[in-house]
Amino acid sequence: MLRIEHDPYLRETSMSLFIYHTLFMEDICLMIRFWGQPRYSREPLKPIGYELFLRENLNGLWRVPNDFSRFTPCQITNLLKKTAPQLSQGMQRVSINLDIDQFIDSRFYRAFFAVKTQLPYLRISIELTEHSSSQIISDEQLVLAAKHFADANLHVILDDVGSGDNQINRVELLDPYVTEYKFAVQNFRPYESLNDIMPNLLFWHQLAAKHQKLFTIEGVESKKDLLILSHCRVDMLQGYDLGKPVYLPTQDDAVVVNADRCV
Repeated sequence: MLRIEHDPYLRETSMSLFIYHTLFMEDICLMIRFWGQPRYSREPLKPIGYELFLRENLNGLWRVPNDFSRFTPCQITNLLKKTAPQLSQGMQRVSINLDIDQFIDSRFYRAFFAVKTQLPYLRISIELTEHSSSQIISDEQLVLAAKHFADANLHVILDDVGSGDNQINRVELLDPYVTEYKFAVQNFRPYESLNDIMPNLLFWHQLAAKHQKLFTIEGVESKKDLLILSHCRVDMLQGYDLGKPVYLPTQDDAVVVNADRCV
């Protein structure tokens, strides 16, 4: 058997491939950034952090990736480590969406735990989305994953409760490890007024209170929405009327990026 260390040509070729692969992976990291939508406390009404959305730059335009699964835990958390130091004081509470396939992947909680260890000032929450999986995932897998995140002091948020797979069964299943429910009013559009979906919203709000969870309403898109929701004693609010997603620079940014070119 020919061994690489005994052949200078193979040794040089192997090293070249390794360097190329490393540079290629770093280049991918340089082409992704986070956009942050501010999350607001209800009382007082002020921004307290961001929900982070991954975007990639293609031909000078920032776009929503077609396939989030192609980004590794390392790439995502490396980007977070480069972004966090640029966040202003008071905005160092961040949440990141994971689909269920990513949520049960142990590489993710290990990677995020490593970030939390390195950046103890950063408060990281993981939002489990309502999207379904193409594979069969057992309740045991889901519970174990939620426990891992909770044990690592990474808060688990159930995103878009009442939509997709984030229904009452999952809520009850993960109750010991979840700290917050998010209710997305935009998932119930079109409607004449927020009052039309108030029974649904109140159901989840009351369930959050019963289980002693934080409750966030997202999708606040008008002053009228905000006025109606001001009567609900929720913990946090989020939506375009309060703040649209904005480009979050990293330590590597040497030039101002034209963030207005996002599509």
